[in-house]
Amino acid sequence: MAGLLSALNAGKTSLRTSQKAVEIAGNNIANVNTPGYSRQVAVFQPVPSLELRGFFIGQGVNINNIAREHDVFLTRQIHDKSGTLGEESARLAPMAELERIFSVAENNLATEIDRFFDSWKELSTNPSGQTERQIVLQRGDLLARSFEDAVTSLTSAQRNINAAVESKVISVNPLLREIADLNLRISTLEISGQTANTDRDRRDLLIEDLSKQLGVTYYEEKGQVSVQLPSGLPLVQGTQAMNIETQMDSSLNLQLVLRTGPNTTTPLSTNMIGGEFKGLMSVRDEFIPQRMEELDHLAYSLAHEVNRLHRDGTDLDGQPGLDFFIATPNPPGPAPNPPAVPLAAHEKGFAKSLAVALGDTAQVAAAQGGSPGDALIGDNRNALSLSALADNLQVMDGNDSFIGYFSKITSKVGIEASRATLAARGMEDAMVQIKNMRDATVGVSLEEEMIDLIQYQKGFEASAKFLAVVDELMESILNLKR
Repeated sequence: MAGLLSALNAGKTSLRTSQKAVEIAGNNIANVNTPGYSRQVAVFQPVPSLELRGFFIGQGVNINNIAREHDVFLTRQIHDKSGTLGEESARLAPMAELERIFSVAENNLATEIDRFFDSWKELSTNPSGQTERQIVLQRGDLLARSFEDAVTSLTSAQRNINAAVESKVISVNPLLREIADLNLRISTLEISGQTANTDRDRRDLLIEDLSKQLGVTYYEEKGQVSVQLPSGLPLVQGTQAMNIETQMDSSLNLQLVLRTGPNTTTPLSTNMIGGEFKGLMSVRDEFIPQRMEELDHLAYSLAHEVNRLHRDGTDLDGQPGLDFFIATPNPPGPAPNPPAVPLAAHEKGFAKSLAVALGDTAQVAAAQGGSPGDALIGDNRNALSLSALADNLQVMDGNDSFIGYFSKITSKVGIEASRATLAARGMEDAMVQIKNMRDATVGVSLEEEMIDLIQYQKGFEASAKFLAVVDELMESILNLKR
């Protein structure tokens, strides 16, 4: 009877483990479409054998562990590539907005520059004409407004990026806190000898999300991960999560800071972060300001050259020409409308503050004579000189025209937008390949699960049949003893 009792125990453990294995396979099938889920596998281990009348008889089988299929290399690759993908993808929306601002279509800034100098050419055909002179002033005003509109649009693009950064900060901090909570839960479960497979899958998925947004790095120790920024600043240490916040600096620019304590914050510059945040902030803090500086340089050079020639001419009254353009900056102060100031050597802010200085058509200096009425008798030499600036290839730094210089600004925007698009598509393709490799290695395959399911089902049926046979034998032995 002792042998049959051992056989009964073996059948019972086989029945129980087969049932558990079916449950594990069913859980895999249920999570076949769950993002980041890793296949779980039952690890079978025989029960230690017992000596019975000189023989060591097996006592059945147990599930020793539910192992999680995991590939460290592929997981690291996914996290590393996510940061680069996030950086390039985040640049797409603001770069598309910049392409609209620096559009090569009609009615852009280059068109207004061309129309401004065309108005001087029209004036040269009738230097005393009031209509032509009015058109020159109007075209100058429209040109100044075009410069201002371009800068205003760039500033608006920066504000849109600020809004995107603020919304992302709101979503990042809960991820950091959840990782810290999972660290505590995983370490507690694994120290007690249990598995934390689902929690580890969730934590890997959160780190992938953080990598895409911030380009984080991490390392694991005793079941807990420490998450860091690319610069090495900590985001999660064990069960403690830091906070990322936004602040306005002295120039009213939105800046990121890392709060590591109640009264301790560290400013985060563009080169200290990665992922989407780096992509957005590099466009805001580097690319857009560079284009603004170029617009300021273009506006200053155009105004300087126009003013220089305009001062060489004479107006309808025979008076020396005045500055055609002025700058109207708005320095901080109580005055709501500060007076216009003459063009200064400093270029910063000229594109936004450019304005026409003349208030009367008689002040337009189309002639080069020194007597009143020279324009009335057809002196158009100064108007011709001003119209010729449009085709002068040395007015911009000695090697380009005004329109040519603006075209270079436009091409820089177009090239960078195309580069970001190609880079984002390339990284997306790379991510698809790596995730496919991960799915093939540690993901759920329905075909494999169906094979395992049939195997465990047959094992369960065989165990049940085995128990029935043992039960019949025990009943027969009892009948013989009666």
